[in-house]
Amino acid sequence: MSGDDHPRQNLNNELQSICGSSAQEHVRWEVYSQGPPNALIWHATVYIDDINYGYATSGTRGGAQNEAARKACDNLRRERSR
Repeated sequence: MSGDDHPRQNLNNELQSICGSSAQEHVRWEVYSQGPPNALIWHATVYIDDINYGYATSGTRGGAQNEAARKACDNLRRERSR
């Protein structure tokens, strides 16, 4: 499997390279669903030091979290390359 198959792990690895072992102290997730039980839409936002780094929606909780993590990781990498 490629690294793209594990966006939450990639985000964790990226944060550990920046923050070391305290990486998890800098991350906060907000995850919730909306809609009828047979058609839920999941919303996930990942905050790093209380700044929104990634937001996504999906038909599954994991899908929303993975896409939000992918966006957050992209934003972190873009920030670091400046």
